[in-house]
Amino acid sequence: MGDTVSTLLFQPPPPTKLKEEKVIWLNTKNGVRIPGFYISYQSIGGADVSRSLTHQEVLNSKPTEGITIMYSHANAEDLGSIYPWCKYLSKMLKVNLFAYDYSGYGMAYENGPPSEEHCYADIEAAYDFLRSDLDVPAQNIVLYGRSLGSGPSCHLAAGMSQKKDEESVGGVILHAPFLSVFRIVVDTGCTVYGDKFPNIDLAPMINSPVLLVHGTADQIVPFYHSERLHEALPPDCRAKPLFIEGMSHNNVHAAVRPLFIDRLNEYLEEHVHPFISETSGKHKAVKMHQPSRHIRESRNESEVPFVQ
Repeated sequence: MGDTVSTLLFQPPPPTKLKEEKVIWLNTKNGVRIPGFYISYQSIGGADVSRSLTHQEVLNSKPTEGITIMYSHANAEDLGSIYPWCKYLSKMLKVNLFAYDYSGYGMAYENGPPSEEHCYADIEAAYDFLRSDLDVPAQNIVLYGRSLGSGPSCHLAAGMSQKKDEESVGGVILHAPFLSVFRIVVDTGCTVYGDKFPNIDLAPMINSPVLLVHGTADQIVPFYHSERLHEALPPDCRAKPLFIEGMSHNNVHAAVRPLFIDRLNEYLEEHVHPFISETSGKHKAVKMHQPSRHIRESRNESEVPFVQ
């Protein structure tokens, strides 16, 4: 079952290309070289401007300021195909954004095959780039994992929360996440041997505010996966989720994009912006993330919005 599920889980599309000068190459602990891109947000003369930067331009910019989203994409995407969406998110949310490809995807297509182990090493390399190379404070980083990307995102968020010498990330956005890979096929009731990306087991370990986004008409990852993940989170880390009536798995269609963006901006404003640091992340005293008062006040589950 494990090999069959892996084949369904990892579906790298034909590689798409990016401008070589805008590609930032990372080395993972598994000895694989993976690409990424960095989109910088600036307000220039009152206009919102988001544009990709070269590696040197990133170093010369001010990456420690404001929020940086670290984007982990879905299973049938790569950097080239998600670039327009990531640029849109950067501009509409007024954030910097760093996205990376998994081993075996896109410009790293020949460095596969992709695997759970590689995905964990990939996101750790991306996070290390933001923290060590760009010096971005942990509380300024928001992990965004869509579908497959929820696996490495939960892994990293839980890992940083449990390390005594590390700060928790500023926030986590899980878009159409799953409980675990096997549970997409059949609800096993528990994590069995060979299962992959056991998000349901990692959720209770996350010490950052988590926003769940899911469509009720999702036919790939059933909607109840997000409901159960929400329940598994520590109560003080449950941001108000966005469950959209009739939305499917593979897109945020135009009709709901304003609602989607408004809710994400509301989440960032309430649970991330109050805690971001405008200074360098180096040599800062270690401080665990404290969820905002809005989250600590344990909201009633009946308040979860189902949007028609």
